Amino acid sequence: MSPFSRMDHAQDTADTRVRRGRPGRLGKSLGALGLSAALVLSAVPLTAQADDVNLTPGPTVYADPNSPTGYTGHFVYYNPDATSVRFVADILLRNWADRTDSTVYQPGQYKPGLMRGGGGYDVQMTNAGNGYWVVDVPLAAGANQYWFYVNNNTSLWVADPANSPIYAPDGLTGTARRAFNKVFVPYDDAKQNFAPLADRQIELPREDSAKGEWTYVEIPGLAPLNGNARTAGVYLPPGYDPDRAEPYKTIYMQHGGGQDQSDWMNMGNVPVIMDNLLDDGTTEPAVVITTNTNYLGAANQGYPNLRNVVIPFVEANYNVSTNAIDRAFAGLSAGSIVTNGLINFDADAFGYYGPWSGGASVNVNTADLLAPYILFGGGAWDFGLPNANTVANIDRASFSENVVVPGAHDFNTWNEMFSLWARDYLWHPEAFIQDEIGQLKNSVAATSLNKGNKNALTVKLDQTLSLIAKGNSVEALQVLEGYTTQVADLQADGKVTAEQVTALTALATQIKTNLSHWLD
Repeated sequence: MSPFSRMDHAQDTADTRVRRGRPGRLGKSLGALGLSAALVLSAVPLTAQADDVNLTPGPTVYADPNSPTGYTGHFVYYNPDATSVRFVADILLRNWADRTDSTVYQPGQYKPGLMRGGGGYDVQMTNAGNGYWVVDVPLAAGANQYWFYVNNNTSLWVADPANSPIYAPDGLTGTARRAFNKVFVPYDDAKQNFAPLADRQIELPREDSAKGEWTYVEIPGLAPLNGNARTAGVYLPPGYDPDRAEPYKTIYMQHGGGQDQSDWMNMGNVPVIMDNLLDDGTTEPAVVITTNTNYLGAANQGYPNLRNVVIPFVEANYNVSTNAIDRAFAGLSAGSIVTNGLINFDADAFGYYGPWSGGASVNVNTADLLAPYILFGGGAWDFGLPNANTVANIDRASFSENVVVPGAHDFNTWNEMFSLWARDYLWHPEAFIQDEIGQLKNSVAATSLNKGNKNALTVKLDQTLSLIAKGNSVEALQVLEGYTTQVADLQADGKVTAEQVTALTALATQIKTNLSHWLD
C-alpha cells in the first residue's frame, strides 16, 4: 500500500472561511486564510486587490442580516486569462414543505420550507479587474456544491483552485470530469427555521470532534491506467485500531457518471458525515471504500474485480470483518445501476445495499434475495428516483425500504441519503423488518380471535423485533417459531382459517429465512 494524499480533515475545515459581517479588504496577514487560499495568493499580486471588496480567492461565508438565510457566500475566482466566468451551483430551491408547489425559487427567494433541489443556479460573475471575478449569493445550511464555466465553455466544469476537491491520481480529467467544490454553510435558527435544513448540519465539520483519516490507496492486481496505478479511496474512522478485537465493518461507495472514486470523499462529504455520526454515537465505526466503476470488470459477470481483487485486498490489509453481513454497498445514479447489478448477480455478497437515484431493477426471482437489506432512495425532484410501485413489488420478495429526500439528481440528495443510511439503516436489520412485523400484527388484529390469543401473538411479534434490534437473531428465531406454532395450534382448534393462516405466517417464514441465512 502506498498512500497518495493522507487527509485528516484539515482541508475540510479550510474549505469555507466563515466570518461575521460583510467581507472587506484583504488583511496584511495570510495566517487567517485556509492553506489552499494562501497558496493561490502567493502567486497573485497583492496590488490587484480592490479597496472595498474581499478578493481572497475561494469561498467566504459570512453572517448577513440582509440575507434571507442569514448567510451569504462570497466567491472569488482568479484567472487573468478569462474573458468571462460563470458561477454555477446546485442551489436553486424547491418547496419541500408543500410539494404541490412546482415553483423553482432563486437563492434570494429563500423562505422556511424551501430546500435545495431546483437545479443549477447559473450567473455571470462580476469582473473585479486584474483577473479577479466575484459573486455573492445567499446560501442555506449544509454542504453546498458549486463550480465555474470559464469563457462560456460548459463542457469543462472548472474546479475552484482555491478550494479544489482532492482528486484520485488515476481519476477523470478535463471535460470527462464534473468538478464539484463544496462550501459549508451554518444553520440560522431564526431565518432558515426549517427542521429538514437544521438536519443538514450533520454535513458541517465540527471543530472539537475526533477526526478520521482518508487517503487514496493503490490496489495491486488491477491493470494501470495511462501508467497510473489504480486506487480506491479509504476512510478510516477516528481512533482506527488495526489490532482491535472486533473487526470493523466496511462500506463500499460507488460514484455516478462524470465522477470517480474522488467524489464521495469530497462533495459526497462521507468523511465529515461519518465523523459527525460517530461523534453523536449514532453509527458504528466502519472503514469506507470508494471504488471506480472503470476497473470493477464486466457488469454481466457481476463486476468480478470488485469481488476477486478489491474486497480481498481490503480484507487482507485492514482490520475489517470478512463476513458478508458486515459489508455494505451503495451507489448513486450510474453507481445505483452497479448496485442493482450486484444484487442480481450475488445478492448475499453484501448484507446491505443502497441503490440511489438509478431506478429499481432488481429481479424478484434472484437467488437469496431475502438475505440482504436494501435501501432504495432518491430526491423528490430527481429523475432517477426509484418508482415506488416497483420497489413495493421488490419488497414483497425481499427486505427493502424506499426513502425520498429533498433534492434533485445531485449531492443535495446523495449526502442526505448517505447520512440517513449510515445512521438509521446500516447494521439495523430491524429497520427493514419492522414493516413486515407491522403487517403481521395487522393480520392478527383482523382475526376474530379473543383478546388473550391476539395479545399472545402480538407480544411474540414485538419480542421478535426487539431481539433483532439487539442483534440476538437466535432468540428472535426461537420466539418467531413459537409464534408460528401457536398459529398452527389455533388452526387445529378451528379458530383461524387456512386463508388466515397464510396471512399470519407467510411473512414470518420470510423473516425466518432472512435471519437463518446469516446464522449459517
